[in-house]
Amino acid sequence: MKRVLPLPLLLLFSLLNPIESLDKTAPELNGRACAFGDFNADRNTDILVYRNGSLIINYQETKLLDVLEASKFTPGTSFEVAPWNMDDNLIECSVGDFNGDSRLDVLVSIRDPDSSLYNHTLWTSTMEEDKEIFTPFHVAILQQHAMAIDVSNDGWTDILGFYPNGTMFCSKVTNTGELYPVVNACQREFIEFPDKLNIYPGMPHLFVDLNSDLISDIVFMTKEDDGSLFMSIWQLTKIGWRYRDWIPRLTTAQYPYVAGPVTMDFDSDGEMDILVPICRESECNHIQQIATWSKKKSWGTVAIDTQEFIMVKEPYSMVIFRVGQFSLDSFPDIVATVAPAKAPTQSVIKLIKNNECKNCEKNGTRRFDTSGRADFVQPKNISLGHVKMVTFFDLLEDGNLDILVEYTFNSQTRLGFIYSPDKGDTTFLKVQVFTGVCSDKRCNPKSNEIGSSISWTGACASFSMTDGWGGSTQSVACQVPALTMRQFHLPFLLYGLGRSPNFVDELNVAIPKYSDRKEDWKHSLKQIVPNSRIIVLPPSEQYAHWTSRLYVTPSQLIVQSLAVIALVCCMLLMVVVFLHYREKKEDRYERQQQSHRFHFDAM
Repeated sequence: MKRVLPLPLLLLFSLLNPIESLDKTAPELNGRACAFGDFNADRNTDILVYRNGSLIINYQETKLLDVLEASKFTPGTSFEVAPWNMDDNLIECSVGDFNGDSRLDVLVSIRDPDSSLYNHTLWTSTMEEDKEIFTPFHVAILQQHAMAIDVSNDGWTDILGFYPNGTMFCSKVTNTGELYPVVNACQREFIEFPDKLNIYPGMPHLFVDLNSDLISDIVFMTKEDDGSLFMSIWQLTKIGWRYRDWIPRLTTAQYPYVAGPVTMDFDSDGEMDILVPICRESECNHIQQIATWSKKKSWGTVAIDTQEFIMVKEPYSMVIFRVGQFSLDSFPDIVATVAPAKAPTQSVIKLIKNNECKNCEKNGTRRFDTSGRADFVQPKNISLGHVKMVTFFDLLEDGNLDILVEYTFNSQTRLGFIYSPDKGDTTFLKVQVFTGVCSDKRCNPKSNEIGSSISWTGACASFSMTDGWGGSTQSVACQVPALTMRQFHLPFLLYGLGRSPNFVDELNVAIPKYSDRKEDWKHSLKQIVPNSRIIVLPPSEQYAHWTSRLYVTPSQLIVQSLAVIALVCCMLLMVVVFLHYREKKEDRYERQQQSHRFHFDAM
């Protein structure tokens, strides 16, 4: 006999999981992802998409902190950068405020298939009669896509790359969007830089804090004569950028083949780590293990089991993994495009979780686990298409990372999304550091608006807190630590706090700027509520001191609890009304009995 739950219990179970019962359709975009950024200053992350020779800004319309509605993208400004029939794989982009007008500009590089060199063009954004216009300025022809970072510590994005002969190209941009008339105007910021570097092809350069001072260092990926990977580190000092020999070479005798490095605090010890995948062959179709480096521990290894998969990377790139706080347990995870060994032509999405390893005496306490099943459901088009690239994206701006998938379907390149599953009572901390440059036309301080909305590349932050079991949790991260080879870092910092309801004890934020006064480049915030989004502004002409604004995101557990409490109250009210009705009915019956008894006695 089949048992059927009563209607109140069915309502109770449905309200226990309101997010899962809501039918949210993931958006889709036509084209190839080129860059992430907030182009319209609405605090949502937009996507710059390349399609048929043009770049289109797709504005995300998610309402801030509204987790019950599906995200939407609206096509906006578009501008033509290449012939309509050019191969998508030849285009690469990065964004930044190059001319100091507090608007995102776009640095576009186009690879020449014959020479394998990249022709760079800077497209600066201006407003004319309420219409956004992008104006091109030719930059240079370089070995690979240039870094868009602030070299001169003024808040403006500079262009840093290498000529075909290995000499440095470093240029600032004027307020009109043109390059400085002096060639290599910012190269003098580097003290005793070598005449040329042998850049490792396909490897992304890094801009990340390596010595735990929260000031990002520049890491150039170079190739030795024997093929070894060597990381050339340049630290920001009082007199400029100086060379530091911190990382020993990865020799070919020990690791013959390597893939593109990624940065994260993978063991949550408060120190930034560099992770380098170790390959079995030069094409890096199989990953044997991952080499890790941090300044205190030097080189070590982390276990990863990918023997059942063939790793899929993009043309002209050595990038295999992309990083994100997917599980929100304070240990970053990685995602990759793989193909099963039994079906090498069928590429799929593989979420590789950063799990605890109790039997890893040599490799530490963590390992990257590929055995677990992905707990998300793919939309129909993605499951039927051919996956080309996968990365993380926060669709609802709620601190839960979703999956962005670039795939081909019916011979067209598309972008699809997979919503993140409910992570229960896990909490997060989301931090975004804006540039200090804020023009009067774009940054008019209002009650709901502060700063330029442009993320400062290289800004770092670390937090520490006491968890619910008497221990402590800490982690460090840097904003957009890699800008080339389509690493696709989101323009904010996301920390997973696990299932601890405690406040964050301290958050230290710093910008990539040297100053004798600590207050000019570093700031501390204390006792922060979990599930918060914090926007931080460094001192500037508009804001004399550090400024921050905190937005609290209601936990799904709170919403579920309120729904259950409301339903229980309604059920109790129904019981009270029913009992009251029964009592009144019995009272009426008793009065009738007494009335009848009275008349009988009278007779």
